[in-house]
Amino acid sequence: MKWCRPSATSSTRTPINYFGINNPSYPGANSNAAFLGGVTFKNSDASQSLTTTVSSGNEIGSYAPVTGLGNIGNRSIVSTVYVNELSDKLTYVFQNDNGWQFNANPETQTIGQAAGLAQWYGVNQYMFYNISDTLVGGMRLEWFRDNNGTRVINPIRNVISGGPYGSGYAGNFWQATWGLNWKPNNNWIIRPELRYDWYSPDDPNGNLPFGKISNGSGDQYGQFYGGCDAIWQF
Repeated sequence: MKWCRPSATSSTRTPINYFGINNPSYPGANSNAAFLGGVTFKNSDASQSLTTTVSSGNEIGSYAPVTGLGNIGNRSIVSTVYVNELSDKLTYVFQNDNGWQFNANPETQTIGQAAGLAQWYGVNQYMFYNISDTLVGGMRLEWFRDNNGTRVINPIRNVISGGPYGSGYAGNFWQATWGLNWKPNNNWIIRPELRYDWYSPDDPNGNLPFGKISNGSGDQYGQFYGGCDAIWQF
């Protein structure tokens, strides 16, 4: 079992004093303190592992560009990762993420959901195959649920099309990826991939995130494309 050290602050968190606070009565509204910790379990031969991490602290839930005021609320994220080395060549990875943001005040609310709460969650599954010492093939299938349209947004595209700034897409996102990890030497990793994304909106008449913009909305539910990146380690 391995414990990660809790952190009182995190440099990745939004400094609360960047904006005026719209809800100063919220408990600890001026506090930047946060918790980050986790635990890992492994079996006797370390071929399987289970890791759970938690992050929790104040974040800006909603922001008004005109007034510069932000609603502060707790944001908590729980991430669980299971790894199983099925053989010398084949490895399976399962990941689940769950997040909550209070005082987000989203435009879309689920019946029975607490007022102002935003939720998101998803599942990732990976399968890696060691083709050689320098080449690894991989597949990923991902499902992500943006319950209230607060995590997947397209502010630049919305502004260009005349839509509201920062409006999001409430619904289910799916993604399938096929790729390679090539390590020609100790410094470089080359990663080509083919990927298909598709979106299932909660509102059948709502905006679409893909394709050409028309009347503030895309015209496609999905997109297929390829890409490649290179990572230099030193």
